[in-house]
Amino acid sequence: MKQALANRDGGRASFDRLRTSVGPVGQSVPVVDAYERVTGQVGYVLNVELPGMLAGRILRSPHPHARVLRVDASRAERLPGVVAVLTRADLEHPEALTPRYGRMLCDQTIVAVDRVRFVGDPVAAVAAVDEEVADEALDLIEVDYEPLPAVFEVDEALRPDAPLLHEPRPEVQPGLGHLAGAVAGANNLCGHFKLRRGDVEQGFAQADFVFEDTFRSPAVQHVSLEPHVTVAQYEGGRLTLWSSTQMPHAIRAQMATMFHLPQSKVRVIVHTLGGGYGAKGSLRLEPIASLLAWKARRPVKIVLRRAEEFVTVTKHAATVHVKTGVMRDGTLVARQMATYFNTGAYADIGPLVARNGGLAMVGPYRVPHVKIDSYAVWTNLVPAGAFRGFGVPQAAWAYESQMDMIAERLGMDPLELRRRNVVHDGDRHPSGQELEDLHFDELIEGAVASVAWQPGDAWWLRQAAAGGQDESRSRQARPSGRQPREAAALKGGPGSAAEPGGQGGRETSKRRGKAVTVIMKSTLTPSTSTASAKLNEDGSLDVATSSVEMGQGATTALAQLAAEAAELPYQRVRVSEPDTDVTPYDQQTSSSRTTFSMGTAVAQAAREVKRQVLELAAGLLEVGVDDLVARNGRVEVRGAPERGLDYGEVVRKGRRGNLLGQGACVTKGGLDPETGQGFASVHWHQATAACEVEVDTETGKIEVLKFDSGAFAGRMVNPRLCELQTEGNTLFGLGQALFEEMRYEDGQVVNQNLADYMIPSFKDVPGDLVSSILERAERGEVHGIGETSLPPVMAAIANAVYNAVGVRITDLPLTAEKVLAVLSAES
Repeated sequence: MKQALANRDGGRASFDRLRTSVGPVGQSVPVVDAYERVTGQVGYVLNVELPGMLAGRILRSPHPHARVLRVDASRAERLPGVVAVLTRADLEHPEALTPRYGRMLCDQTIVAVDRVRFVGDPVAAVAAVDEEVADEALDLIEVDYEPLPAVFEVDEALRPDAPLLHEPRPEVQPGLGHLAGAVAGANNLCGHFKLRRGDVEQGFAQADFVFEDTFRSPAVQHVSLEPHVTVAQYEGGRLTLWSSTQMPHAIRAQMATMFHLPQSKVRVIVHTLGGGYGAKGSLRLEPIASLLAWKARRPVKIVLRRAEEFVTVTKHAATVHVKTGVMRDGTLVARQMATYFNTGAYADIGPLVARNGGLAMVGPYRVPHVKIDSYAVWTNLVPAGAFRGFGVPQAAWAYESQMDMIAERLGMDPLELRRRNVVHDGDRHPSGQELEDLHFDELIEGAVASVAWQPGDAWWLRQAAAGGQDESRSRQARPSGRQPREAAALKGGPGSAAEPGGQGGRETSKRRGKAVTVIMKSTLTPSTSTASAKLNEDGSLDVATSSVEMGQGATTALAQLAAEAAELPYQRVRVSEPDTDVTPYDQQTSSSRTTFSMGTAVAQAAREVKRQVLELAAGLLEVGVDDLVARNGRVEVRGAPERGLDYGEVVRKGRRGNLLGQGACVTKGGLDPETGQGFASVHWHQATAACEVEVDTETGKIEVLKFDSGAFAGRMVNPRLCELQTEGNTLFGLGQALFEEMRYEDGQVVNQNLADYMIPSFKDVPGDLVSSILERAERGEVHGIGETSLPPVMAAIANAVYNAVGVRITDLPLTAEKVLAVLSAES
């Protein structure tokens, strides 16, 4: 590293040589900004500095629910160094500003107007010469509150006599009513997704057994390395934003509406993000920073501190009630689920999370009779938004935990239960969409092999064998729960640490267990991505997109796809950062859609450039277009390679200056709001998780020894990036499985720092961590995997813990205290 830093030009050259030495698509080329990353030169919005820029800070509510009686900022305004103070008084002129906004429902104001609805709700903001002065000014703002009754749990919020967070009911954003669901009346329900197929009551009547279980997952924080940050400049009637957002064009549209400006007068610039995970997918700091900049007539930067991140956006806490009808042989016949997503004080993207989670509730299984109700509910907690997996992790936690519980009740091998019911090409999703390009059989067999799964690895089958039960008895359905703990595991059986890597046969407090889980998830459909490509006179290609690079390698993958489509060396391609003044529209960078959606648009634009090169070269070389072949940035006459021109020569000799290509990927789909029938997803993302854990029965501590994440990628653009994304998903899920949880007391987050809120460290990484990416390149289609392998992780670990020590936990996280409490109660 020292040598690379000392010779920056030589370091850059070595990276470029590596990029040149391999082909474009299907190769693990280094990321395009590899040199900048290892030398600390990547640009972030955090590093943006403008002349005269002020520091912005936000005053937040100390109450979960209260009426705002008085806001007096006069002392703060007089403090030397304070340039602007924002309060509700600045929102009283609707002819100049639309203060109410929201991604799906217009339920939020720039700062509190009449009420605050959660601890941390913005009440006022200050722009000052530095953060120290701004903090001092916040202390001088006087606010009088009248506390109001608050609701924190969804069951409380849905009671007929519950205090209402929003009255009257906020308006739904134009054109989004079908996504929010038909919700009316005075209540705290902000979204309702319905999925209906067959007759669920008939299915339950036909079933030999009907099992009901409830699963819960808590709110967790995204914990991006880079905090939320926005720089706003209002100058000459034009608003410019530098923001750490995943959806620049949507931010531009919403801010244009808010400030009554044409979109051409709002510019959003996005540099590389230091992580997003869904947290940076809606308006966050942009409204406050923009209004402060408008008042101050100077640029304003707001950077959230870590504690503020915890009161800005979270993953949805969820309660999932599952009722499943099953035949004696394990065939699933009916499933009814009621899921409640706690969306916090403001809707944000909650109704769409409920929809996406609802679509996933049945899992990758054939179930002829389905009734799904998925709700988003307002409460007086921190607003929840998009989070990696977008509602599917909450769903998979429930249905994959219950699949093992059903297998136990039937006395079956849990893998046999999954094999019997998993979907194949030609089956139909509960939405009615015919499924294709499914590879669950291969994924499951790979997962089984990775942990050497045997039927005896299931706790209940091992217990039955140890107790001498015959086959007929072990196949009988049993009530929920587990058999009394036996001593079999102490004898060196499958659950004992006396296995390879254990304690050599001597008795120990450590027990091992394995599990395999399977999931299927949709991607955002319909959606739109557009791109442009410009071939320059030197033969280099500029690709303009509004997809956001946030560590996932999007810029690299898009460059590889463009190079392949244009028949150019990879190092000759440059992919832009988003700038809504010049880069074409993209809906958003999320939902594992970028490589497919934007990649399709980029390849189309690059192919259009190549078409123009061939047509222009045909005239210059006086041959027909069909007589030409393009490769490696050069056009040649077939059979006479000496007769050819480099791309740059074609542009120059043709006197075109440059050649321009356009591309678009517009997917179609939609669901009936009452039944959920229709076309749900352009692709169905498929994943498995296989793991082995070790549980210490004296302390309750869980250690994940081995984890194999399997995912179907279709055609891999960059295998190493696929592996890295999958590894990241595994560690994300491991943290949520074992210890991540936002804890509240009377609506106040009590662990809003990284000393009290635990995330995985390198010590938590399994010693054997494997990413098994299944590729079928012959079809040529790319399947996104940015979040695909996250949803099965939590249930895999929980099921493995059960198979180790017989402790079934249905509410995340799987803390040592919970494990030990169950073991102690039953000892």
